[in-house]
Amino acid sequence: MNKGHTVVIAPNEDGLGTSAWAVRLIKEIARQRKDCVSKIRVVVATRRREDFHKSIFADSSNGPAIEIVKLNEGANKIELVKREGSTDALASIEAAILTYAESRREYRSELSRSNALEDADLVIDLGVPQLVRSVYSENLNRAAKSKKMVAAATVFDHAWSLSLRKIAFSIPLPEALTDKVEDALVDIENDEALAQEAIIFSEPISPLDYHGHWTKLLGRSPQVIRGALGGPLATLEYVDDQELSDLRVEIEAGGRCPEKAYDRARRYARELLGINNDLPALFVSGAGTSVWDKILKRMIDDYQINEPDYNVVIYSPAEVESRGIVLSQQERVEKALLGNRQRLIFIDKIAGETHHILFPAFDLVLTRAGGGTVNDAIACGAPLVLVEEPGMWQVEQIRQSCLGMHIAEGVTLREFVDHPRGCVESQMGRLKDLKDQRERIRSISNHNEIRLIEKLLRSFSDGLCDALK
Repeated sequence: MNKGHTVVIAPNEDGLGTSAWAVRLIKEIARQRKDCVSKIRVVVATRRREDFHKSIFADSSNGPAIEIVKLNEGANKIELVKREGSTDALASIEAAILTYAESRREYRSELSRSNALEDADLVIDLGVPQLVRSVYSENLNRAAKSKKMVAAATVFDHAWSLSLRKIAFSIPLPEALTDKVEDALVDIENDEALAQEAIIFSEPISPLDYHGHWTKLLGRSPQVIRGALGGPLATLEYVDDQELSDLRVEIEAGGRCPEKAYDRARRYARELLGINNDLPALFVSGAGTSVWDKILKRMIDDYQINEPDYNVVIYSPAEVESRGIVLSQQERVEKALLGNRQRLIFIDKIAGETHHILFPAFDLVLTRAGGGTVNDAIACGAPLVLVEEPGMWQVEQIRQSCLGMHIAEGVTLREFVDHPRGCVESQMGRLKDLKDQRERIRSISNHNEIRLIEKLLRSFSDGLCDALK
């Protein structure tokens, strides 16, 4: 049996959503093929993502070695600028579009310096067109030396060339700047079009416009993940549940995720959070961005004065810092109560995992419609209240898709600013119970990382594992 194969995975640098997806894929590769994949290399370009993955994979002794490669900070500059609850189009043009040519050169140079592709057998990028171009160049070099080519795939919820185009031309631009923006967007399109294969999500995570855009880029239809990545089994695996294997077999056989899995995961997730009552739970997530800081402060102040009759779990590093809250690791979760309020829980890192494993605990999720958080909610059966994000076309398309599929309620940014609690509470002051939305979410397929990784290893890597021949 062949051993020693290397898989390279690179999330993009805009938020932590694709880094969280990378965790799901890495864990699934290790679970399925630890007999023949000896190394998984995670390539990032910022300290924040380096720290994120190092904390998750601090212990990788039971499977392939996990190597975190940090490139120079300037290597991957596709990161949007957000202010006052919306995307700043002009600042994003300057930061993410006009810098692309330089970013692409720097990325290739940094890959060469770090030897990140030298022994790669399979490369998976999660929205990193600079890496797609670099793999193409690497394969030209390998072909000239009659060496085995690198297999590669883009796994993503949108396409930067379309998302950035929508942002850039949402405001009037002077003609001189328009030409520069257009040239940069064409560069991004050309790089994305070099993907050996593009794998995107079904609605709502990947709105239909992206399906058509990828078809245009590739000259063929992209492959589609029909549902979400992850689900209750991630929680059950984390706590070493005795029924995990049997439940996984049911899903691998093509069945729906059993209700038992949701129920068991819910109990464990609430225990991890320290919730010891029978009240419903709301998760409030600004998705790791600064967009919501001012609004969350007022919302949390209100909760502190008028404690709700439901649990509130909050992820907001900015609020933790500004309030001087000291988090401590309990049940492997960094968390703290807000003063003496037993129902107000702040969270941060989880030892060896992402927030994904906590989602089965939540009865409602209040967030912007970022693909990562929407994926986690769908995967774990939690209905959503989605706040609009002006200026971010892709996020708004996801929000509208969720509303059209009746798996979420929507609120405008103004409604959220004026009355944050009113967005999640009934007229009686109780947490909204979105039963219909929950039923529809449960009908969407989850744990698609199982089939995705199986297909990637079989289809793209030319016998990467003997067991797949």
